[in-house]
Amino acid sequence: MKPFLAALACFLCLALAVPSAAETPNMRQSINYFMNYFNEAVVQAIHIKEHEDQEGLTEKRPFTDEYVFLQDLKARLEKSLGLALNLCDLYYIYNKTTYCFTKDEKNYVFDRLDNIMDTLQKIKDTPYPAGEAVLADKSAIPARELAAFNERIDKLRAFVKSSLVVFQR
Repeated sequence: MKPFLAALACFLCLALAVPSAAETPNMRQSINYFMNYFNEAVVQAIHIKEHEDQEGLTEKRPFTDEYVFLQDLKARLEKSLGLALNLCDLYYIYNKTTYCFTKDEKNYVFDRLDNIMDTLQKIKDTPYPAGEAVLADKSAIPARELAAFNERIDKLRAFVKSSLVVFQR
């Protein structure tokens, strides 16, 4: 009877652990998410560049509020891409290690993740130069691009928060 109860207890523990593990992404899903983020951000930067070329902002109006705003948004896109690639590297390296991390190494990984998350929030929250004049028209391209950028940053931060379980083996 005791072996049966022990087996039943193990089975119940595994059955209860499966749903919680299924709710969080694994390493492969995490890395795929970062690569999708990278692709979406690059496409957005291309759309901004196409808009600049189409409107002739670079040649005809290089000092307008819209041009300055779009340049700042592209710079923020590049910074967020670098941070997303850093996150991808952390997740990839952590996944490929064949040894257990020490407490200090794990603390470093979590500190690095916290710093990246804070930096992403600062990138999003920093006021844009000439932003209010350009963003007055919510249907204009700069306002739509900013909304897409902010949404992507929020999703990335939420994804990282939900995937921290991956680091706790």
